[in-house]
Amino acid sequence: MIARHPWRLLGILVLLALVAGLAVVAVLGRRELEPVQNNHRQQVVITVSRGESLQRLVEDLGSHRVVRSQFFFGIYADFRGLGFKLHPGKFILDRGMGPSELVAVLEGPPSQLPIQVRVQDGLSAFQESALLASDGLFTASSYLGQVSSGKFPGISAPGGAPGGVGWEGMAFGDTYQVSPRISAHQFLLLQLQDFERRVAPALAAGATRVGLTPYQALTLASIVSAEATTSRDRALVAGVFLNRLRLGMPLQSDVTILYAMARAGQSGAKFTTQFPSPYNTYLHQGLPPGPIDSPGVGPVEAVLNPTQSDYLYFVSLPNGKMLFAVTAAQHQQQVQEAGLG
Repeated sequence: MIARHPWRLLGILVLLALVAGLAVVAVLGRRELEPVQNNHRQQVVITVSRGESLQRLVEDLGSHRVVRSQFFFGIYADFRGLGFKLHPGKFILDRGMGPSELVAVLEGPPSQLPIQVRVQDGLSAFQESALLASDGLFTASSYLGQVSSGKFPGISAPGGAPGGVGWEGMAFGDTYQVSPRISAHQFLLLQLQDFERRVAPALAAGATRVGLTPYQALTLASIVSAEATTSRDRALVAGVFLNRLRLGMPLQSDVTILYAMARAGQSGAKFTTQFPSPYNTYLHQGLPPGPIDSPGVGPVEAVLNPTQSDYLYFVSLPNGKMLFAVTAAQHQQQVQEAGLG
């Protein structure tokens, strides 16, 4: 009998395959609609423009990592009719929100509540601009423009800074409560005010003890911030660099080259100690022209209160441990034993 009805068997197989496929899609869709994070700790500001399409909004949510899958969330949002309920304005979302929570916020009125923004210590202006843009506050280019040439009456760079130096190194990392409508200028002003309150007085009072101007101390602190993470290692690294400066030795800090490459838009290029830049402390003796990041209080304190030693070299191991040496021979031995040479 089966041989006489091959199409019936084929139909059953096709139906079973269709049911199995739908089941797989349902399971996949359920997973892809789960929140991006399992907690409500990372807020993002999404701007909905007047007349914006649902597709454009979903793409924006995806680029800000608010949804796992643009495809599945788009289907869900379309089913909920979100495209007909959008209002122009800024909306505070969270990467811990599920699809129903996201739709509920987006179909409501624009937010008037403050958003919490955390900027980590030790980020360069380039890194801060990307972070703040990912939070939806303003564009990276607008922030970088303010860091480069923004005017802030009543606020000045630390003593010894060259004219027109910009605000790199002073965009202090902290947690800020801000309006979702804040501008890049207003946000950087908050950071600069924080810097003037928490860092500038210590630089002004203590830089001369280590033979530096306040601006030079800030520049060195930014290098220390990128090289070491613990308070012990920071103080030792600061001591190494200060020893080198006194002896007229180049600092030879890799992190200054990495900054120079990022500044030149070549962060993905092959690392070389011959990279042409005034920030390259292998090619140029002394400190670079300015800070390479915005150091926190810890690295600044390390520079102002360095550990006194005869060390002139250090190497960072993959496990985070740092080894220090007095002579080049000792340093090369440490590098070889660590398998880094």
